[in-house]
Amino acid sequence: MVRSINVDEFVKIRQNDITQMVNIALNRAGEIIQQKVANGEIKATMQDVLPVLLYEVLITNTVATLRLVAEMINSDYDKNNGGMDH
Repeated sequence: MVRSINVDEFVKIRQNDITQMVNIALNRAGEIIQQKVANGEIKATMQDVLPVLLYEVLITNTVATLRLVAEMINSDYDKNNGGMDH
């Protein structure tokens, strides 16, 4: 059985969830940066903050993206919305 997932439709339907995941990733990264600066692990300069911020955002966002992809593949979402070809 070949399954075809309508990614555009899934993204359209889940746009609010995706935006929320991005905001969570940014907020989490910001909290980690604040903690590292407060603990003296990094200085509050762009040179120190930016690489850690980028890393934390990428890690959080990658995990969220993988969860979303797994949900998209494993859910019955498409069956109910006509997006899967069987």
